[in-house]
Amino acid sequence: MSTSTRATRRTVLQALMAGGLSAGLSAWPPTAARAADSGGGWASFADRVRAEFTAMGLVGAAVAVVSSDRVLLTLPLGVRDLGTCVPVSPSARFLVASTTKSMTSLLVATYVDQHRLAWDQPVADAWPGFRAPTDELTHTLRVRDLLGMATGIDEPPALSGLHEGDPTAPQLLQSLVNLPVKAPPDTTFIYNNTVYSAGGYLPLLHSGVSDDDLTGRFANEMRRRVYGPSGMTGARIADDPRGLVVDFMRGYGPDLTGANRTLAYGPVGSYAPAGGTLASLDDMAAYVRMQLRRGVSVNGHRVVSARNLAECWKPHIPVPVSPELDPDATSSGYAMGWIHNRYRDGTSLIWHNGGIDGFTSFIGFLPQHDLGLVVLNAMNPAPTGPFFYLYVLNLLLSERFGLNRGVPAKIHAQYLAALEGLRLLGRQTRPADPAATAPYLGFYEAGYRLTRDGHHLNLHLGPRTMPLGLLPDGTYVMTGGLLVENKVRLTRDPDGTPRIEVVGFETVRRTVGLS
Repeated sequence: MSTSTRATRRTVLQALMAGGLSAGLSAWPPTAARAADSGGGWASFADRVRAEFTAMGLVGAAVAVVSSDRVLLTLPLGVRDLGTCVPVSPSARFLVASTTKSMTSLLVATYVDQHRLAWDQPVADAWPGFRAPTDELTHTLRVRDLLGMATGIDEPPALSGLHEGDPTAPQLLQSLVNLPVKAPPDTTFIYNNTVYSAGGYLPLLHSGVSDDDLTGRFANEMRRRVYGPSGMTGARIADDPRGLVVDFMRGYGPDLTGANRTLAYGPVGSYAPAGGTLASLDDMAAYVRMQLRRGVSVNGHRVVSARNLAECWKPHIPVPVSPELDPDATSSGYAMGWIHNRYRDGTSLIWHNGGIDGFTSFIGFLPQHDLGLVVLNAMNPAPTGPFFYLYVLNLLLSERFGLNRGVPAKIHAQYLAALEGLRLLGRQTRPADPAATAPYLGFYEAGYRLTRDGHHLNLHLGPRTMPLGLLPDGTYVMTGGLLVENKVRLTRDPDGTPRIEVVGFETVRRTVGLS
């Protein structure tokens, strides 16, 4: 599985990559040899996962291994909150971020089942108000294209990486026409949360729901068509669980000392179709079992047809695979809300992961072997969060199938290197000079605010606080928060207006200073 070990949230969400669909997916139940029935029980696997959780110094996580007919392993780990030290339970809710994409494609598939939409139907036919960046794309993009990451349309890195909570649904839809086109359709994998969110709203737009009612109606439709029927009784659309549920996780991220710090809940807002689900381990285990059961829930309810569910699994655009961390993968492709790997022995892994402030998630299943995996982790994606699910996944692949042998040890070593990289940067960082930064304090475009609290310089964006330290070269670095390690520059426009450059994301000008 390829993912950058020094990734920002954008690269984590953009490159959580691999794919490849096996031929001849049989009707449930599968007839292939079941990993669930081979190799003994799961106690040894659980012991190694538990040991790695401890070795990584994580706060709270949860792991499940499932088959179509039962839960093989439920493994809650750590605590919900370092302040209360309440143990994680299978019902504790995590923000599961971009794993929501597969649920959104399932929602669309239920409309296709009812012949209210068709996968190859032009989007403009389903919703006459659709406007893409070019006239050709406006008229040729199909329903499946909005969910497939191969439109050739890109998005500015800060748009869905930092400003998910800003636009309303109508504003999100209107922004499509101004997105940059980087490649012809069906030629390049480009991860795009804005286009995907539009695809999630498409069934409602086709049904005549007004733009202003989209977010509420989308949440209702997910509950009515996806969560409830799939057995995800505790799941809902939310970006902050406080006041909604009692049993929920706090998210954490490392600072430049390697210590875990509580992070604010990241806003999702109108980007809910691309990553807005709040769910528990029990919920996600039921969801993966429904996939293994070819659209039939654990309660026997037909959620979606096997045909249209399988359509969501079919890869159509190649995505990169790491030769080091996925050496036995032979092909890889993005499907609709799923990524699909095929391995040298013919095994297919259908999966997706996700990351948002303080949380990293993974779901995947191997249809030929009737085996599924869920890994939920209350740890920020940048720069260490993905290593835990990568370890657990590759431990399963290597122990049960002899695939990617030696990769778990490599992942552990890369985790340690990433943590040491934080500490090394921290040793180079010193507090920002109050006199040098005072002229830059104030309010900036796009909702940023730069403040000082005693010796601490902080960059704020919505609920996020990103503390800044000074590097020897005169640039600043985020010492904690969502984008820990990310560089920041304080400069001035030619007219003298202070500006902040969040390197790799955006540059904003000050609008109001602090007196």
